[in-house]
Amino acid sequence: MNRITAVLIGLITLCMCEKKAETAKQRFFRMDTITDVTLVKNNYSVNKMWQSIDSLLKDWEERFSVSGTNSEIRILNERISDTMVVSPIAAEMIRTALVYGDTLDGGFDLTILPIKELWGFGEKKSGNEPLPAPEDIEKTLQYVDYKNVRVTGDTVIFLSKDTKVDVGGIAKGFVLRELEKLVEKNGYTSYLIVSGGDIVSGGKRPDGAPWRIGIQHPRSSDGILATVNLDSGAIVTSGDYERFRIIDGKRYHHIFNSHTGYSCTGNQSVTVYGPDPALVDILSTGLFCRDALEIIAFINKRPSFECMVVDSTGEILISEGWKSRIVLVE
Repeated sequence: MNRITAVLIGLITLCMCEKKAETAKQRFFRMDTITDVTLVKNNYSVNKMWQSIDSLLKDWEERFSVSGTNSEIRILNERISDTMVVSPIAAEMIRTALVYGDTLDGGFDLTILPIKELWGFGEKKSGNEPLPAPEDIEKTLQYVDYKNVRVTGDTVIFLSKDTKVDVGGIAKGFVLRELEKLVEKNGYTSYLIVSGGDIVSGGKRPDGAPWRIGIQHPRSSDGILATVNLDSGAIVTSGDYERFRIIDGKRYHHIFNSHTGYSCTGNQSVTVYGPDPALVDILSTGLFCRDALEIIAFINKRPSFECMVVDSTGEILISEGWKSRIVLVE
């Protein structure tokens, strides 16, 4: 998602007096967000691990932004041909986005970039631009349709010269997947990676307890709405509080309905849990515009996933499998 996505705060309640020597922590600022990595130590040099993680994040930051000098996405959007060969990982991201475009009935649309830029939420926008006129929104919507993109092997095919893609809504989940592979490849079986609103974990804390995760209150920047234990898998929260502005008492934010061109208004936040950070990332954004009850019903049909939704009135709805695990903070 090109979003300064969905903030999920990890509450790493380690017993520092007894276990400090068993963990290592490092913070990185890449991809326009803070990523905190906590590792339960092994025999591998942790300094080499930090270097490898930073190198991976730097590479993704350069390759998958919308405007970076070495960005594959920028080059793709500035194409002079309707077909272009991209890297295997870029092809996989775009292919996955297209599949979930169908699964979510267009709720996740990787071609939403023109609408984001029109509203001032693009990569180089301040977010303070004047509100667009309805006729401009209607005109821009004609450029938004993920069905104008195809992927064959590593070749991306565009059916319209005006179509632009933005992998911001999926890249964070994919990079967390790559970070997970990287730390496990180097022998770390217990870890917690928190990148903005996206979290992936493995194993347990040094004291044998699961990692304890805090879900941000959507109307309190430093408040925790609920906590949940996590010993494997990923959690992502998308919210209307990440990038927004309020004009005449109305909130405008960066998660758009690809069918209307306006910000989604039905929910304050959507938190999704699942085994794969890339898919969880897509679902938290792609379901955001749906009615809260519809989101819960969608997740309840998929045993590998759970969710919590805060609707526009502040009411909290929780999927069946999480009702006994979520602890609401009074």
